[in-house]
Amino acid sequence: SRGLGDVYKRQVKGYRRVKIFRNDFQAVCDSLVAVSTDSMILLYIDPVLWNQDNQITSDVMDIFTANSQIVRAEFVGRPLMVSELDTMHYNQVAGKTMTAYFYNNQIYRNDVNGNAQTIYYMQDGEPPEITMMGVIESGDCSFYIEDKQVVQITYRTEPVYNFYPMDDIPPTQDLYLKGFKWEGARRPVQADVFDRRIRPSQRKERTR
Repeated sequence: SRGLGDVYKRQVKGYRRVKIFRNDFQAVCDSLVAVSTDSMILLYIDPVLWNQDNQITSDVMDIFTANSQIVRAEFVGRPLMVSELDTMHYNQVAGKTMTAYFYNNQIYRNDVNGNAQTIYYMQDGEPPEITMMGVIESGDCSFYIEDKQVVQITYRTEPVYNFYPMDDIPPTQDLYLKGFKWEGARRPVQADVFDRRIRPSQRKERTR
């Protein structure tokens, strides 16, 4: 459609079992709205976004793009970022709101605002082995990521933390934050989105 100043506005809507696939990120949700004027993609109803090893869930996601690349994503309503180490251990961070910043379509910073909670596993050796679990709570915090690894965590209020050797985790300590769910089975692959089957030509039949 044409908006003010003869600027064309393109709007895309998708309903029921929406899947997005790009080499650098994937997403699923029930419904989607994309508007060209503000380069925003809105995902809602059980959305999940994957970027490299990171999975993010929330009630609603706003993805902002520029020049066909993600620059920022805002997550509102029980946001939770999870990274799988193995089928039993997951690095997790949750808060009231979460904003992820991207460079070359990869998350390099994740700001968690309000009641930031973290379960994080420390690793050592080659190949790396999990040696300790950290449970940390703070008002706000930021995670900085390089080469798929968290290289720095900055807490903006005095954190409350506990660190446990893996053989000395109290039985009362939860291994998962509230709302945790690993959605790996829903992560789309290229074949889920792009149908590359070659169908027989119908030219002769339609010409008749």
